[in-house]
Amino acid sequence: MNSSVKENKMLSPYFLFFLISAAQTGIVMLTFQTKIIKGAGHNSWLSVLVLGLVMHVIFIMMLYILKQSSGGDILSFHRDVFGKFFGGIVNIILAIYFLNVSLFSIYSYIDILQIWVFDGILSWEFSILLIILIFYIVVGGFRIIAAIAYFGVIIPSLILLIFLYLFNYIELSYLQPIFLHGVKDHLISAREAVPLFLGFENVLIYFPFIKNREKAPKWGHLGLLFTTIMYTSIAILTFLFFTMGKLNRLTWPTLTMVKIIQFPFIERFEFIFIFTWLLSVIAGACIYLWSAIRSIKLTIPKIKSTHLLIFLLGIFLFINSFLIDLQFSFLWSKIYMHTGHILLFGYIPLLFIIALIKGKLAKK
Repeated sequence: MNSSVKENKMLSPYFLFFLISAAQTGIVMLTFQTKIIKGAGHNSWLSVLVLGLVMHVIFIMMLYILKQSSGGDILSFHRDVFGKFFGGIVNIILAIYFLNVSLFSIYSYIDILQIWVFDGILSWEFSILLIILIFYIVVGGFRIIAAIAYFGVIIPSLILLIFLYLFNYIELSYLQPIFLHGVKDHLISAREAVPLFLGFENVLIYFPFIKNREKAPKWGHLGLLFTTIMYTSIAILTFLFFTMGKLNRLTWPTLTMVKIIQFPFIERFEFIFIFTWLLSVIAGACIYLWSAIRSIKLTIPKIKSTHLLIFLLGIFLFINSFLIDLQFSFLWSKIYMHTGHILLFGYIPLLFIIALIKGKLAKK
């Protein structure tokens, strides 16, 4: 398994900011407010803020794991620690996780399109259009994906400035009292907020593609800080805009807020918002899909990447076309959330402990 990367395929360190931010700024941004209030209510923005700071600790663990690997990625670390066979099995399991997150993001976006924009168009029709787009991006290579991630951060960030319009409708009393809930309530909210920060774990796969890696960590931390501030700010704005009773009955709080924004020349601004957000969704889906393909390719070198991509996109098309009932969607959402919890707060800390032991043994 050779994870070396040619110089002409590598990226400058600052791209780590866009890769992390784009992968984290996904479909969950449109729905998370309703979920995080299950614990700390209108105080749950504090849970989001603290959880975002915790992600920096997880990121430091990830960087140390990569430092102790022979190839600079988690795939080679698995081989170093578990051996070629068992390490390969773990790599495939990790690839399945990446594939699952990529597919779930596209699945959820199609759901939004059908509910908010084109209720008369079937899922398989949306699927074909998005799959063609994803195919050309992923076939273009990691540098093309990074370029999409760049625009997937810049353009949606500019569109978020429109939220300033909503300050005409906020009620400051909705946010009081600030320290009403206990630690247990905040832990419940933090648990629900974990999907917001999924995306930076892909660093474990693509870190060898970053030049001057000693300069990369600061850009990774800036990316995490950017998404933490963004999600915390949107949470605060939402709690200033809606009462808890109203928010409990909403499925898409962010889109509901955007819906009231009107201009003389634009009546349905939420349409523009949804289509602009496609950049972030596509960027995140491509990063995850590319990570899955690279994990499988480096574990089973005989497989051709293009053939594997076509096969995986075929799975995308099948699921998005036939498995579209609410019960399946609910179950898949639970799997998506729980696997993210296990990876960030279970598996990565475990590998970090193994890396510490490995580092001490190497010194001896």
